[in-house]
Amino acid sequence: MSAITDAISNLREKLGSLGKKGGDSGGESAGGGGKFDAKVALAWVKANPVIVACVAVMVVVPAAAWWFASDMRAQRAAAAESRAQEWGNLEKLERSTVEIALPGVASEPKTGVVSQATVASYERLAKRLKEDARRAHERARDANQAGRTALIHDVRVTKENVNLIAEEVFDAVQAKATAMLADLKVGMPPGDERLADELQRRQDSFIALERKPDRKSLDADQLKRLQTALSETRLQIYADRASTLSMYADPATLGLPESAAEAGTPPSEGRMFGWQWRFWAIEDAVRALADANSKDRSVIEAPVKRILSISVAEESAKPKPPAGLGGEAEAPPAEGVPADGAAPADGAIVAEAAAPSLPPIDLKAAVPYDFSRSMTGRVTNPLYDVRMVTVRMVVATSRLPEVMNAISRRNFMTVTDMSIRPADAFEAADLGFIYGPDQVSEVTMRIETVWLKSWLARLMPAELQKSKGTDGRTSDDPPPAAPDAAPADAAPSA
Repeated sequence: MSAITDAISNLREKLGSLGKKGGDSGGESAGGGGKFDAKVALAWVKANPVIVACVAVMVVVPAAAWWFASDMRAQRAAAAESRAQEWGNLEKLERSTVEIALPGVASEPKTGVVSQATVASYERLAKRLKEDARRAHERARDANQAGRTALIHDVRVTKENVNLIAEEVFDAVQAKATAMLADLKVGMPPGDERLADELQRRQDSFIALERKPDRKSLDADQLKRLQTALSETRLQIYADRASTLSMYADPATLGLPESAAEAGTPPSEGRMFGWQWRFWAIEDAVRALADANSKDRSVIEAPVKRILSISVAEESAKPKPPAGLGGEAEAPPAEGVPADGAAPADGAIVAEAAAPSLPPIDLKAAVPYDFSRSMTGRVTNPLYDVRMVTVRMVVATSRLPEVMNAISRRNFMTVTDMSIRPADAFEAADLGFIYGPDQVSEVTMRIETVWLKSWLARLMPAELQKSKGTDGRTSDDPPPAAPDAAPADAAPSA
């Protein structure tokens, strides 16, 4: 038996004897027990400290061990739960989903680990996309502007030019239109005066060959042959003229202002600017039709035969001003007229006011659409103006798709409506218009044109800029430079 077992047995015997008086002699028998003597017990404890300590250890250690063990289990459980949560968070990071939205394509979700390298890569991509968007806007602006960096003629009205400015602007626009038609080889059949001269020479030649003094001396057969010769000559003159033209058109049919008086009294800067804007819309339409004819030698082979008329609709949509202007900006009631429609008194010159501080065009703003207006849904908004151009023309029927494609390729133009009816080529030939052998139709097209304010508004007079709510500056432009401040030590002027 071990020492511990002996000590326990000894302790049990001693404790049993503590209740007996006088030990083994006298008093109560062992079986009868006795009262506990505290003094004897205390004396025994002092005499046997090792045994008491061992007993205390045996009693206390199991309870303490149970308490410490339960606490350790709780700590281990909490640690395990914390690690499981951290692992779950790591798994979430591994399965993080990021929505990637690129211009022109649908957004696409990507799943993976979002790290510092991922964030840096996304920042680089965002910078490239921003730069691509900036360059795309610049290319769109340059294409829309088409080299129109200045007005055809300045429209500023001063006391010195108030009586002449309208005539000057009117003449400049008319001259620009005439030059455009000449450049594109667009013209009309020979005039009556030239035709009469040519026919007179042909008649004189015929009479001379017949050896007659005058037309009255011709017999019936000779007169009939003369009429045939003159008819053939007239058609040949028309055909010769047609061979030098890309299509027929007259400046009077282009829808330009009819007189300088349309500018008002005194002349309105907005109206005179509107003349030039109207010409630019007409120019784009005519050049698009010339593009359709560019592969053919003359109007006889070309798809577009003749421009019968062009009209540019006045602005009817009310553009929404950018945030901060307060209220809705009214569109001019007529081309270039101030929003309130008020005109100065006759002979009065409005003093030039300080340019208002207008907010820049937000290139990131959402563009509104209204599909009740047209199939494209485009309407005038803070980013661009929409103007409708109606062209009535004679076209080779089988080549109408070529014409529509040529229009769509030039300067954001779209054909939104069209009507067709037959045209009489023989009746046109009597008037000098030679259309060639193709069947032709009279076509009326409604064409939507778009005008970016980032360049157009910079050319507008102040009254129009105010009504449009912009001076052409965009959110990508640097802020305007502040006026130079006077030196601090400068003496005030007297």
